[in-house]
This record gives sequence, C-alpha cells and structure tokens, in this order.
Amino acid sequence: MNVINFFASPFIEIYEEIFEQPTLLWKIWHAFLLVWVSSLFLLFIVGWFGLVIGLITGQADFDNATFGVFDTLGS
Repeated sequence: MNVINFFASPFIEIYEEIFEQPTLLWKIWHAFLLVWVSSLFLLFIVGWFGLVIGLITGQADFDNATFGVFDTLGS
C-alpha cells in the first residue's frame, strides 16, 4: 500500500462526500459540520494533552479539586 494514499484517503473520502451533496446548501451544511466536529475534537485532544503534561510535570495540583455536584454534597 502506498503511504500517501493511506493518509490521503480519508481526506479524499470527505471531499467526495461533501461534493456529492445535491444542493449548495447541503454542501455548505456538511462542510460546516465537518469543521465544527473537527474543531471540537481538536479542543478535546489539546485539553487532555495539557492535563497529562501537567500531571507528569507536577504543574497540575488536584488536592483541592472538585469535579462535580457529588464532591460538594458532603461539605
């Protein structure tokens, strides 16, 4: 298998899927959803990467952290 085709294949599939839509409105909507979902996924990856790096380097301090309603019910 060619390495270029392996990495380019998802982008080619997305490109073909967008431009196979019947109307311009559907093309714009499909492209907007693609950009939106991709940016949310990128934010997720960057956030987790920052959290893991903070845990490894000791910059993140979780001694006094609360992560929801159930942590504050007892106090």
